[in-house]
Amino acid sequence: MNSSQEKNSITPVEAIDAIEEVAGTYPGFRRAHAKGIGFDALFTSNGNAAPFTEAKFLQAGQVNAVVRFSHASPVPDFSERLMPIKGMAVQFQVDDNKPVSFAMANVPIFPTKTPEAFIRLIKVLGGSEKSFNEKLKIISNDTEFKTVPSLLKQLKTPSSFASTSFWAIHAYILTTALGEQQAVRFSFVPVTNASKLPFSTKDMEQELLERMSTSQVAFRLMMTVASPEDPTDDPSVSWPDERLVIDVGNLVLLKKREDNAENHFFDPTHEVSGFSCSDDPVLQYRSPLYEESYRRRSNHM
Repeated sequence: MNSSQEKNSITPVEAIDAIEEVAGTYPGFRRAHAKGIGFDALFTSNGNAAPFTEAKFLQAGQVNAVVRFSHASPVPDFSERLMPIKGMAVQFQVDDNKPVSFAMANVPIFPTKTPEAFIRLIKVLGGSEKSFNEKLKIISNDTEFKTVPSLLKQLKTPSSFASTSFWAIHAYILTTALGEQQAVRFSFVPVTNASKLPFSTKDMEQELLERMSTSQVAFRLMMTVASPEDPTDDPSVSWPDERLVIDVGNLVLLKKREDNAENHFFDPTHEVSGFSCSDDPVLQYRSPLYEESYRRRSNHM
């Protein structure tokens, strides 16, 4: 099945059902990234993004934020060392009704161009009737999964959330007060150098808490500026390395949240003046998918 045939062929309900069919159902937990830890944080914008946008959270100044680190597995007690993909969700508290959120991963691109192809990938990887080598063969022979083999080779489980880079993956559109627009991608780069961190066999949440008790944990928000030829509708394609990258601010973790940010809804499609979503179909699909996941865990399904 090609991508044009797949377009809009799966509803959010069917997508969540597919995840549950592969991973099982865990009442009260998120349908992906089930295990995590939440923090209050402070984001300080240096104003370097201001020439590109009128969005308040990117103007010079400080904004409160909520951060959640997580493991990608939908299974809450899955071994974190066996799941190399980690998540970082950041919510900037700029609007009580629609706070801006980034839903990020420790990989720079998404494995597929469309949400439908991603659900097929989950079914291939999660199926029990085929061996791992057979699954790899299916993935390698499917043009929809062309980026997956290289991603699998690159992935390794990080020793600490504090030393891991996270990418928002999707393109966003920044707009100035004059109506000028610019496509960008965002990432968070750790201030702590990974080479200076000792390897730890501890639970990654505990390791992060212990690290915070002795030193500051912070990340720089980096903004990659697209050229006109860079695709905004395909999160599985990287933009060239020579694109302009601007340091636009600093995020500092303050303290662990008592609610662990479990009640937070990190919708990466919320827009504010000067900041809007691109035409990326995976980005557009996230909101209804998150809503269905939130509905089920809120109802302890």
